Amino acid sequence: MKDIRIAKWLLPLLALSAAACDSRPDQWDAFIYPDRTDLTKHREIEGFKTFDLCQQAAIDQLRTLPDPDGGDYECGYKCEPRAELDGINVCKETRK
Repeated sequence: MKDIRIAKWLLPLLALSAAACDSRPDQWDAFIYPDRTDLTKHREIEGFKTFDLCQQAAIDQLRTLPDPDGGDYECGYKCEPRAELDGINVCKETRK
């Protein structure tokens, strides 16, 4: 019975400490791809407070491209470049 009581307070504490170790900023970043078939080339706009603001900025940027229908975008939450992946951004969440 004592083990169950310890587990009840230990699990939330571990989850909280894991979240505290996340060094990524609490923001959304937009990734705009001028050519949807070549995702290695992109524009990045950082620092949106909400997904909706990120999405609108990405769509606005797509509309300025010579071929807006040929491009694509995504918004990422809490993104950071990873050295072990040659600087590729890894995000906690991505969506369109």
